Amino acid sequence: GDLSEEGVRWQMQIQEDRINEEIMREREEEIRNIHKGMHTVNEIYKDLAHLVDNQQEGVDQIENQMENAKDNTASGLKHIEKANEASSSQCVIS
Repeated sequence: GDLSEEGVRWQMQIQEDRINEEIMREREEEIRNIHKGMHTVNEIYKDLAHLVDNQQEGVDQIENQMENAKDNTASGLKHIEKANEASSSQCVIS
């Protein structure tokens, strides 16, 4: 009785150790997967930041061109007003 009971306890301990080892392996694998996922998310954020930077340059260029167009329009309007004044102030005697 005692000897076989000891053997059964020994086998149960070995079985429990194997189960614990397997659980540890699974946890390590999950931790590795989480780490890979976090790395992937980090790369995506870097790519997005790069895209936003590139787009900002384009937006800034458009803004500058709009400012230039506004200035050119204002300047053109002044020229037209001057030309209009000059032509209306000339007296034509027939």
